[in-house]
Amino acid sequence: MKFLTTLLIVFCLHASLQAKTFAIVNGEEINAQEVDFFMRSLDKEETYEQLSTEEKNLILHQVIEKKLLIQEAKKEKLQESKAFQKTLDDLKNNLLVEFWMKKQFDSTPVTKQEIEHYYQQHIDEFKQSFQIKARHIVVETSTEADAIIDELNATKTDIQKKFIDLANEKSLEPTANTRGGDLGWFKQGDMLEEFWQEAMNIKPNHYSKKPLQTPFGYHVLFVDGKKPSFTIKLEQVYDTIKNKLQMERFQQRVDETIKNIKKNSQITVIK
Repeated sequence: MKFLTTLLIVFCLHASLQAKTFAIVNGEEINAQEVDFFMRSLDKEETYEQLSTEEKNLILHQVIEKKLLIQEAKKEKLQESKAFQKTLDDLKNNLLVEFWMKKQFDSTPVTKQEIEHYYQQHIDEFKQSFQIKARHIVVETSTEADAIIDELNATKTDIQKKFIDLANEKSLEPTANTRGGDLGWFKQGDMLEEFWQEAMNIKPNHYSKKPLQTPFGYHVLFVDGKKPSFTIKLEQVYDTIKNKLQMERFQQRVDETIKNIKKNSQITVIK
């Protein structure tokens, strides 16, 4: 009984909000439903009631201006013009097709067993490789690299901040010297193998004790962190797999339906 009473209160509240009149423009009311529709057309995530007073006033005045323009267009009887009627028919037909497509999609079933089967058959797609997040400073000579390592060795405070400052100041690599040498997360194969092996041997929040030479110069590395390899669980990708299977089946269904419709239709292409 309490549930029914609560439901009735919610329904009445919704109805009262929709019935609320915000303005009257030349005898025509602007209600909450019209304001909400305008909000949706702007892709607003908030409801009208969630807006600040200033934002509410702005939205309401935009709706009023729209109402005035509609009234003006009707005075000029633009809705009776052939161009308007043709455009209206086109919009209706496009909307009709969209509704038909949505109906076909919503009625395309995908079972739990099919989703689980896809996950097992494509398990490699959901495996994440071991990754490292690192920074580097690249200079021309081993002497310069040794000097950088000496500065890091002498640092007693925040070693990462010191490395970032040195990268911004001294690194030759174009992007490294504007973002503290940050290379982001990478897996084996993304970098030179010797670079990867060097990073593998460095603990998080530590740096290389010797310069690493590559064709690009001499590198000093700093490792921010490491991510172990793992497999994404089924429940984390369940909806993604469902949508993928449903979309594939939906496209096949639509293609087959169109093919059958064509077979049973009289179509004359005039060249």
